[in-house]
Formats: sequence, structure tokens, C-alpha cells
Amino acid sequence: MAEPRRSLLTEERTGRGEPSRYAAELFEGLRRWPGRTALRDGDRLVGFGELVEQSSRIARALEDMGMTHREGVVCLAGNSPEHVAVRLAAHLLGCRFVPLHAGDPADVAAARAVAAEQRPAVFVVDRRGAAALGAPEPGVLSLGVPGFGTDLSALAARMPGGPMRPRAREQDVALVAYSRGTTGPRRGAVHRFAAMNVVWRRPHEGELGDFPAGVTTLAVSPLAGNGGEVALMLMRAGCTVMLMNGFDAGRVLATVAAERITSTYLPAHRFTELVAHPDLDRTDLSSLRYLPYGNGPVPASVVRRAVAAFGPILSQNYVSSEIRAISLLRQEDHRAAAGPRPELLASVGQPLPAVDVRVCGPDGERRPAGRSGEIRLRAPHMMSGYWRDPAATRRALDGGWLRTGDVGRVDREGYLYLEGRLPG
Repeated sequence: MAEPRRSLLTEERTGRGEPSRYAAELFEGLRRWPGRTALRDGDRLVGFGELVEQSSRIARALEDMGMTHREGVVCLAGNSPEHVAVRLAAHLLGCRFVPLHAGDPADVAAARAVAAEQRPAVFVVDRRGAAALGAPEPGVLSLGVPGFGTDLSALAARMPGGPMRPRAREQDVALVAYSRGTTGPRRGAVHRFAAMNVVWRRPHEGELGDFPAGVTTLAVSPLAGNGGEVALMLMRAGCTVMLMNGFDAGRVLATVAAERITSTYLPAHRFTELVAHPDLDRTDLSSLRYLPYGNGPVPASVVRRAVAAFGPILSQNYVSSEIRAISLLRQEDHRAAAGPRPELLASVGQPLPAVDVRVCGPDGERRPAGRSGEIRLRAPHMMSGYWRDPAATRRALDGGWLRTGDVGRVDREGYLYLEGRLPG
């Protein structure tokens, strides 16, 4: 979707002047834990205070280079503290953040094209991103990678310290999430700061509470995907995030046991690998309290095996680049599926509190419970369109509803079942 340059006066009139609630609450949360460890990367420990300080310095360095809310930050990186710091710096400035994962060959192959498509933008890499890219692009910024473009970390070190008030406004573009599917061209879904707040919990469940000191989650799924938002949500509540690059099911199991990991988020195919690993039954997993998975189909037999192995700690989500949280098969649903409701093993759960779901026929008519059709969605955290692709935006957004292209049905209790994709 085209992002026209507008005058500041026009932006103020359309609501750009309203401060971002997401950015304000995120940094308020991060600043609450100055004595705790925010990130663990091997033997390297990064405290919350250090992380906020570093992100503020990077933001000031980018601002000194002329960056404003109109520009973007394309970041090709691994699961690293540098990735998190740059993301936070972009949120401080109200710049759009465009994450690419250095461990994903498709992201690496597309990185130069994405950086060009996102202009005006800076292209930033950490050491894994530099290694994956091979040779520096003209104007590339690196994070402590000698000889690989301009060292943004060195520029940041010369900036004044101290906290920086977020400049982000509700109508600034916070995130451009590129699709990673295989069913069509990669498109960048535009998410404004006003759409970054996701309501995961139902009203009677209350807000996510603070975590005790020492609670650690394992970030093994790419921070460039949904894992990045999950990590920030947990850190805001005081959780320590242990970073891991490269998925190996045996290594994940051993790390959970040795480090007393309390949670980890896994994409569907990685979850399937973990459940199938021969070390599963002989690994001490008693520290795990929450194991969310999803973002793709999971066979019912795998879910049944996981329920037997992990107990009542599982939740499954349905997400996409266009709407980053859709439905949840909750822990109590998994318990029911293991007993009187085995059909729930095939479900992706009930919609989140702010998500509306319709099942539609070819002409857009709404179909009743139990009948299959195209899944259409509406939510306040939905994308506003595709980056500089108005034709694709018009096709995807029909009267305020997102046409997912997924085929499924909803039962009388509101549980959603996916059955495939529309042809074409």
C-alpha cells in the first residue's frame, strides 16, 4: 500500500499527533526492571537498563542521520540482542521496522529487494545478517561488524545516554511484516502503531501479570516473525528471554531441562519435530509452564502425543502476516480434547476477544455454523494494507474485512476449523 508523504499539518489533523499507546506502555514496562537480565545470548547477559540505554542511543544516532517517522529500518539479523535493540530504537522514533531473519534463506535472498522496496529506509545487519549477506550493500549499517559498512553501534556509543521519550504516534507505521508462505508472492503487510495492541486474554482472565525474577523464556523461533512480538510482550512483564539461533529439537529439550525454561513459542513444524524427538520422554520438562505453538496446521495425532507428554500447558494459535493474532486453542481446550472433546484436536480454537470471524461463500454471503467457506476476519490489530500495492490491498480488504484465502468452518460454540486454501 502506498505511503504518501504528507505535511505535518495534515498528519496532525488525521491523528498522527496522538502518542502511541503501544510504544509508551512497552517502554514503561521495560524500565520497571533495571536490576534484572532482559536477554541472554550464550554467556552474554544484557540487563533491562542496558537494553533501554542502547536502544535510546541507537535511536539518537539514527535521528542524527536524519531519520524521522517517514523512514524505515530494514533489519536482517539473527536472534540477537542487537536485533531487539534496533527494533526498540525504531519504535522510539516511530520508524517502520521491517524484520528479516538471517537464518531463513528466503529472507536473505529477498533482503536487497526488500531494502529497495522500503525506501526511504536504512538497511541494518547484525553479525549473522552480515555473514548471510556475504558482501555489504552500499550504505549498509552494521551492528559491531568490522569492515561491513558503517558501524551503527560505534555511532550510537557517541550519543548521549539517558532515557528517550517515544516519538511514535498512533498513525505511524510500526511494522511491515513480509509473508513467509508458499502460496503466493511475498507482500509486506503494513501495521500502524494504533494496531499493535493485541488483546489475548478474555475479560474474566484479567491482564498478564508481572513475572517473578529469574523466569526465563526460550526464543528459538525467529524474532523476525511472531516470536519477536511474543518476546517483547514477555519482557515488558519482567521475563528474561534466552536467545537461540538454529532449531534442533534435541538441543531445545536439553536447554529447557538445564536452564529451567518456563516457556517457549514454536511454529507448527518445529513443534511437530519436538514432539517426535526420541529424547522427549526422558527429558525433565517440569519447569515448563506454558508452551504455545501454531502458525500452521498440526496433525491431531501430534497434538494428542503432546498433550500426553507435556500435560495442561499447551495453547495453539492461528496467525498471519496480515492479522498477527486470530484465534487460540487454550489450555483448557487441550484438556477437553484429551478427554470428552477429541474433535477439538482438529480446531485452531476460538477467536480472540477483539476478532470477528465470518465464513463466506463465493459471493460473500455469510454461511451458518457448520458450513465451510472462505474465512474472513476483522480486528483492530489488522493490517491497514500491503506496502505500495494498492491493487493487492483492494483484493484483500473487502468492506473492512480481510479475505484470508483460507477455507474453514465455525461450529456452534465458535471453534474454528481450517480445511485448506482457496484455489488460485
